[in-house]
Amino acid sequence: MPSMIAVERVSRVFEGKRGHVLALDGIDFEVGEHEVVAVIGRSGCGKSTLLRIVAGLLAPTRGRVLVAGEPVTRPRRDISVMFQRPALLPWRSVLGNVLLPVEVLGLDRRRHVARAHELLELVGLQRFATRLPHELSGGMQQRVALCRSIIQSPAVLLMDEPFSALDALTRTELSGELQRIWREQPLTVVFVTHSVEEAVVLADRVVVLTSRPGRLRKLVDVGLPRPRTARAAGVAAIGGLLYELLEVAG
Repeated sequence: MPSMIAVERVSRVFEGKRGHVLALDGIDFEVGEHEVVAVIGRSGCGKSTLLRIVAGLLAPTRGRVLVAGEPVTRPRRDISVMFQRPALLPWRSVLGNVLLPVEVLGLDRRRHVARAHELLELVGLQRFATRLPHELSGGMQQRVALCRSIIQSPAVLLMDEPFSALDALTRTELSGELQRIWREQPLTVVFVTHSVEEAVVLADRVVVLTSRPGRLRKLVDVGLPRPRTARAAGVAAIGGLLYELLEVAG
């Protein structure tokens, strides 16, 4: 599998009033094209910092990140980020929010309107296209944010705990929808999560980070057939291994 993302010995130091804080130390791994990789670790281990470095929103202190063979030095059109909160514009309709990146990037609106409707249909929101965000549930808003994040067909989708604020049932539903979208429109995905179960259900491989400073503890192959649910054979066993690694890493 060709490499889409290469994280090469990435470290990040933050300067503060009380001195230097080493957040990440020598992180090194690759993500293949159309592969889904989850990143897990204890709070404060640098998961979100790592994601922001891959996104070009934050510069590493040492090391570098390559996407499609090119160094990441700033935000790029082929890299999309989905955050924990949907951050929809309250005065824009569902369709208008999905199309926001199209306007910002100056892309062909007519072609992308058709794509937006396809994505909304895929996540079950086509009949809500003219609604405003306040008329939607939290799960529905996050579905809109997911459509918005892939409307421009990015090569890489980075997801920073996008389901963590949702109830368990909605998280399960969105996990299934993300797998369906990935099957129909393959993307390279890096998914940061606190949930071991979510990591096993969604990922091809799982990056386990140590507590601060975040170092690569282990890269675990999931190797289970898709689509997956939390009850699928093998999920519990791999989850148990990841919990053990997190305890050691802590």
